[in-house]
Amino acid sequence: MEHQAKKRFGQNFLRDKNLLMKIVRESNITNKHVIEVGPGQGALTTFLALSAQDVVAYEIDTSLKPILDKFEQQYANLKVIYEDFLTADLSVYKEELHIVANVPYYITTPILFKILETPMIKTASLMIQKEVCDRLLATPDSKQYNALSIILQYHANVHKMMDVKRHMFYPVPNVDSAVIRIEKRDIPLIEVDKERIFIQLVKEAFRQKRKTLVNNWYQGFNRPKEELEAFLMKNGFLSNVRAESLTKEDFIRLAKVWNND
Repeated sequence: MEHQAKKRFGQNFLRDKNLLMKIVRESNITNKHVIEVGPGQGALTTFLALSAQDVVAYEIDTSLKPILDKFEQQYANLKVIYEDFLTADLSVYKEELHIVANVPYYITTPILFKILETPMIKTASLMIQKEVCDRLLATPDSKQYNALSIILQYHANVHKMMDVKRHMFYPVPNVDSAVIRIEKRDIPLIEVDKERIFIQLVKEAFRQKRKTLVNNWYQGFNRPKEELEAFLMKNGFLSNVRAESLTKEDFIRLAKVWNND
């Protein structure tokens, strides 16, 4: 009997072979160690196994085991682990890792943060909701620009690989998708001891988007508004500037002098 997609796992299966081959080809995973998140019925898994040195696929839905067992038997370089990727211990891997996945929409953000926080993961090609993709690629003074846009672009070079229309999935979701490519930077853009400050400044800056930077930082850091206004003006910003007007480079510059002001 054919597997029925489970809504609680955000399952939408992609079956267009040409698109799957294009994703694998542009993910540049030939002879590399690959992790697939949510192999589902194995449509993408097949092409990954044919190209990569080896593939470890994390699947949370154990009812897919009869289907995925056949793929494991067919491809000697494929291993399926029935575990939640978000709680999996990736420190067991000693080689560089490359993620390729059709990500369930509801766990996109936690997967992104796990990728960013795992040093061994070097690249990721993720099928995600198009709206989220646009947000991650957003630039200053745009409606989609937010803290995650800046944090992701700080950690990695990011670009859109392709758009994917909703009718290419089964069952058909309510939104279109896109494949985003994340290539993590080898050299940090700021000293390690300042990176934590940078992340804090960015997150607190977008605490409430309609508020000024000073008001958000006042709430987040409990520092006097006059002090925060003086800090911004000293570094070339208006005292009533909003977070969405600042670039990644602006936040980096401010993080470098935050404790020294």
